Amino acid sequence: MYPKLALLALFIATTATVATCENVTVSIDSTLSYRLLPDFEGNITENFIDTTTTNSTVASVFAAAREAVFLSYDPEFLEIIGPNPTLKLITQRKESFAIEAGIWVPDRNEVWFTSPTVDNVGSVWVLNLATSEIYTPVTSIPIITPNGGYYFNGLVYITGQGTATDAPYIYAIDPASGQTTIVVNSYFGVRFGGPNDVTWVKRGNNSYMFFTDDPLSQFYSGGELDVLPDAVWRYDPQEQSIVPVISRADILVPNGITVNADQSKLFVTDTTATSGPLSQGAGAGNSGSPAIYSFDLDDDLFPINKRMLGIARRGVPDGLHVDDAGRIWTGEYEGIVVRNPRGKVIGVFNSETTLSDQSTRVENFALAGDTLVLLDGQRVWTVKLAFEVVAPSRYYTSA
Repeated sequence: MYPKLALLALFIATTATVATCENVTVSIDSTLSYRLLPDFEGNITENFIDTTTTNSTVASVFAAAREAVFLSYDPEFLEIIGPNPTLKLITQRKESFAIEAGIWVPDRNEVWFTSPTVDNVGSVWVLNLATSEIYTPVTSIPIITPNGGYYFNGLVYITGQGTATDAPYIYAIDPASGQTTIVVNSYFGVRFGGPNDVTWVKRGNNSYMFFTDDPLSQFYSGGELDVLPDAVWRYDPQEQSIVPVISRADILVPNGITVNADQSKLFVTDTTATSGPLSQGAGAGNSGSPAIYSFDLDDDLFPINKRMLGIARRGVPDGLHVDDAGRIWTGEYEGIVVRNPRGKVIGVFNSETTLSDQSTRVENFALAGDTLVLLDGQRVWTVKLAFEVVAPSRYYTSA
């Protein structure tokens, strides 16, 4: 089932014709995000553009927005997507297969991503950005229920949620050979709840791995009930230690995690939902928030100076990426939401036009240089941006 030779089972996108969508961009006055006159009706189970209003002009804008791929709330977003943005369909399948990770491997011109876990089985896929071909990498050991990931110094790191019999792991994969090792799987003999996402930070000649841990294994893979509290952890390969650095008192359900370009700030999403099956008592009655937070990293690589940067209007923020200008991109129910470094929503890649199943949500995506890769469950799309938003240098210890 898992041959030792690193052969690649090539999957060519035959399940759908590669296609493009016309340039459809709607600009929405940002004042509407906080002032709708004379009246309105909206709720957290629908997108903002589904809000109803008796203002006929605004209603017309919202109606047009529901059919548009690109929603702009600020000229900066228009600069990012350029004058003629195009959504290109890479492939489409009947089943959901592309939801998580969104790992750019720049030296191979690839994006790695993962599928949903169904009956304790999940998959890793790789998109070749040059050819639009998708293949399954062959690894030296199985990747059990894969989820989030990151690329650093020649290795692809993927979190595994575990099962009732297998502890959750974090794996390191050599993308050239398929050689795979287990990086961490326990804290003093206790299982993690389910590592969700992972990132690496460079500091001088040293590197440190941060990852989020929440009850994924219990909820989605039939794993054991949580023993360790949800937390953000730091693995130090130089000192050979693992330390919890953000508690659930600060972030109730830590999920997506990443760093900025100069490695000075850590960003984490809290997937405490305001609606749906994960809400556990929505809105003001909940002890957590569906929010995006930033932390400064001090000299000892501890996160300090917690700041909230935004709240998902609907559902939760999941995967996130921070581009070289400090803009925060998050996968949310409304689509891929882009905020400037001060937290203003400047644009959205609208899920109402990209998802084939509106009962699902956008969980993650990839920023690959000047290309956005949308992982929309049954579909994989790309958008060529106007310029490079992420440089490869952050993924290596030396530029």
